Amino acid sequence: MKDPSFWSDVVTRVLSTYAVVIFAMWWGGFIVALVMNLEWLDLVWNWMRGLPLIAQIIVWVLFLPGMVGLWIWESSYPALIRLLAFGGIVGWTVSLLCPASYEPCDRRLCSFAESRVERGHELE
Repeated sequence: MKDPSFWSDVVTRVLSTYAVVIFAMWWGGFIVALVMNLEWLDLVWNWMRGLPLIAQIIVWVLFLPGMVGLWIWESSYPALIRLLAFGGIVGWTVSLLCPASYEPCDRRLCSFAESRVERGHELE
């Protein structure tokens, strides 16, 4: 049987990969709509706003960065501000969900830190 930390690492990597794929499709679709037809964004916004309140909450929780991007785009801010905010949200999402950001922990360092905590020493 595998070490529990192995499964923790595998689950983290699989979920982060799925999140990257989902948000890449979301942002890709958003950019395609910006280039091809801005009315598509209005349709998505109006569809989401037409959902029952519970469904709206679920959509906002599941797709928070994308919904914030859509909300910013549908706001009355100047186009330059909306584009900058959109770029910031896309960059923030990509930086947080990038699978390469999950560096494996050096097991020796982790065990050293855990042993110091167990003995009552504070980590510096």
